[in-house]
Amino acid sequence: MDAADRGQRRAPKVSVVIPSYNYACFLGQAIASLQAQSWADWEAIIVDDGSTDDTERVAAQLLGEDSRIVYVRQPNGGTSAAKNTGIRHASGEYLMFLDADDLLTTNKLAAHIGHFQNNPHIDISYSRFRYFLDGHESCLFTKLDLSSEQEWAVAIDGRHDVALPVFLRGNNMAIHAAMVRKSMIDRVGDFDTEMRALEDWDYWLRCILRGAHLAFLDNPQVLALTRVHKNSATQTLDFSDYKLRVYEKVRQEALGLRGEGEERLQALLDKELQRLERRERKRLLKTQRRALQARIRGAGLLDFRELSLIAEQYGRINCLAVYLRVLLKSLSEWR
Repeated sequence: MDAADRGQRRAPKVSVVIPSYNYACFLGQAIASLQAQSWADWEAIIVDDGSTDDTERVAAQLLGEDSRIVYVRQPNGGTSAAKNTGIRHASGEYLMFLDADDLLTTNKLAAHIGHFQNNPHIDISYSRFRYFLDGHESCLFTKLDLSSEQEWAVAIDGRHDVALPVFLRGNNMAIHAAMVRKSMIDRVGDFDTEMRALEDWDYWLRCILRGAHLAFLDNPQVLALTRVHKNSATQTLDFSDYKLRVYEKVRQEALGLRGEGEERLQALLDKELQRLERRERKRLLKTQRRALQARIRGAGLLDFRELSLIAEQYGRINCLAVYLRVLLKSLSEWR
């Protein structure tokens, strides 16, 4: 659809941005989950991020069948760049980001719009989300590793005082669990194109730090569904470096807030970051102790030459404490 066509078209209520990179095999199903929505006033903006598969052909067919679909192709720039392109083409009052391999339940758009209309102070409305193994859409789990059906995400209704402590511990929602007011996105700006993973977690934190009111939509029938398959980014990317980048960006944002006179928010952010640092230190200490215990067991409790070398590496006092712990456990097992 070109600019002239879009200029003549009435703006829809909801814009659904669908980044797609080599997901031609899933794209039709994502669109079908939109076409099955009880709320029909939407546009789907497919952003082809330089795919080398049949994405363009599949998209062309979908465009021919449904005028609500927009197709944009760009050189490969990553998921954040694709989302930013989608934002620039969006004309709806509300936005949702739907990866091309994921799905929505049939009443999701309508439920979120009702949530916004009944609560005009809300900036981000979010639902429950589930994971399913590709080909098994009816078997849903609450964790990415498909190990649990127990709810873990925290239900939030508020701004940074309630949302920030939760989101600093980790991402509290899948990206397509949320619908966002376009005015909130205009306030926060683009996704960070350096983030090839965890870009949604980074974005939600930025929204929270900029005053977003998040509210949980408590309807068990409203779900964001994430497909688990061998080619998904969650299966192929190393997230550790991106996690460190998220926390560093939060620290930088904190400095900016201090400059803007947001003392209360700054104090809350400082407190939560200090708590996270303490937790990380404890985790690293536990990891180090386990490694030290394994080294001592491997050396043998009576190989003092090897134990001396281990003590030089880990510190004599630390090594002695762990040695005594291993010795006592060995004696209790021997008895």
